[in-house]
Amino acid sequence: MEGIPGAGKTTLGMEFICRGITEFGDPGIVLTFEQFPESLYRDAYSLGWDLRAMEKEDKLRVICTSPDVVLMPESNFLENAVRETRAKRVLVDSVSHFRQVVGDPLKLRQVVYSFCNGLRRLNLTSVLIKEMEQGSEDFHSFEEFLVDIVVRLHYEAREGLARQRTVEVLKSRGQSHLSGRHSFRIQKGGARVFSQRPLLTSIPDGLSTKQVPTGISGLDDLLGAGFPQGVTILVAGEAGTGKSVLGMEYLVNGACHHQERGLYVSLEETLERISAQAAAFSWDLDALEQDRKVRVIFRPFVDVNLDEMIVELADLIKEHQVQRLVLDPLPALIGRINDASVLREKLYCLIAYLNSLGCTSLFLYPTGSVDADRQFGIVQSLVQGSILLKYNWFQNRRIRQLELYKLRGVSHVTGNHLMEITETGIQVFPRPGGLKI
Repeated sequence: MEGIPGAGKTTLGMEFICRGITEFGDPGIVLTFEQFPESLYRDAYSLGWDLRAMEKEDKLRVICTSPDVVLMPESNFLENAVRETRAKRVLVDSVSHFRQVVGDPLKLRQVVYSFCNGLRRLNLTSVLIKEMEQGSEDFHSFEEFLVDIVVRLHYEAREGLARQRTVEVLKSRGQSHLSGRHSFRIQKGGARVFSQRPLLTSIPDGLSTKQVPTGISGLDDLLGAGFPQGVTILVAGEAGTGKSVLGMEYLVNGACHHQERGLYVSLEETLERISAQAAAFSWDLDALEQDRKVRVIFRPFVDVNLDEMIVELADLIKEHQVQRLVLDPLPALIGRINDASVLREKLYCLIAYLNSLGCTSLFLYPTGSVDADRQFGIVQSLVQGSILLKYNWFQNRRIRQLELYKLRGVSHVTGNHLMEITETGIQVFPRPGGLKI
């Protein structure tokens, strides 16, 4: 396991040892050349692992020594520790320190190879920590060729934002593995990896024939009876066109008139401001939350990672049996993804997974900024439907309009339709002669 400082190498290695003891009955050994036991005890305890208690139960040995002692031919303390604890796992932190003892590259390779074989003879499953030596991702040290599995931890800087941790399995002999980088977070209780690849197995075969009424006056007339169940709809428009109002009303009507639980996820507006906006239309979100009909959460976009958000959404949808979702706004979630291929893949996983859960979702999308327009086409191609909210000038005042740009799976009315925001919500006036497709 290799990475730069702060990537989480020691923490993940400690979790491998601790979970082996607590969950699988595998005693373990921690062999460290740098950290003193006291610092290991402290760091592990902050994550919920009591190393001292494990040592008292004779399930763990923490050994602080030097690499030259380990490499002495007559050294047998590791064999003794394995025999006394019946250890099955070992963490070595780190094999990079062998370079301090052995300067010749060929001799160093032989030493590391012999050390790894010694661990195998003791029937230990070993995690060897290695410090990254080169900044280039294409550099591969000789240690990577000697071991069976290579896990690389990345800790990448993002301009103006906190660093992001990802984990990548470069090789794994004798078993299949998921390629690519996967986000992970270190938290109380250990690390959590947020991989999207397994979500692809949940993609539904087709659209549901059931329709979900929006309850918005005039909009359901354009839709026939509502959105197809389990689809994702993009609601796009400039600031002030009514995107958030439409999203709130969609959730409130679902909760009050169709007994469908809703989830509103805000990445920019606080809970207080959302409640105040809803109250202007006589929608009591606080009461709906108390009745467990609508859940409203605020996640500042500066702290949000797309991979984590997908997993959190899935957990919330399952826990609260959510049937309607509003995500506001989508660019705040995807704006930091500059690679078009990466954006398409991650959005595809998000949309497919929401659809598989039977959740009918609205993604609110403010238009007009350069970054939003750059990604807009990709989003449009992946969602099952899109609603465009517009302004037109008439006699020196703005007139709001709504257009059903596309909607797969149901017959709907095309064209631009007059839309007003009233004291009770949105009112759409279907245009006479609109085409139904």
